[in-house]
Amino acid sequence: MPSFSVLKKRRDFVKLTKHGESVATSSLVLQAAPSNLPEPLSHPRIGYTTTKKIGKAHIRNRCRRRLRAAAALFFEKLALPDFDYVLIARYTTADTAFSIICRDLQYALQKINRRFVSENADDTPKNIAPTDNSAD
Repeated sequence: MPSFSVLKKRRDFVKLTKHGESVATSSLVLQAAPSNLPEPLSHPRIGYTTTKKIGKAHIRNRCRRRLRAAAALFFEKLALPDFDYVLIARYTTADTAFSIICRDLQYALQKINRRFVSENADDTPKNIAPTDNSAD
């Protein structure tokens, strides 16, 4: 059983679109943002989006199943806790080899996580010499 919960409310998807970061690959788009819930979560949350542009219902369902399967393999290891992620299927997701979808998801997760980790690292002051408060 994966250790992440699923996003279902529209407001969560809209928040990610407006305030989150995104990474596009050939088979999927990954959006992410800190969850900003009143109490921090120890696990990430994930949502899936497949639009009618992709195709008919059976194609969209296949894309969603493939994204869920890829997420079940890699999300537990690579996703940051207390973050929300949305996987968006592209028109190529249904026909792309599953190994390529997995590779794209790993790449997107690593790239988007680096953005958030480097943003947090930039908040710390740099080039400040430590002060020595000891009496001589």
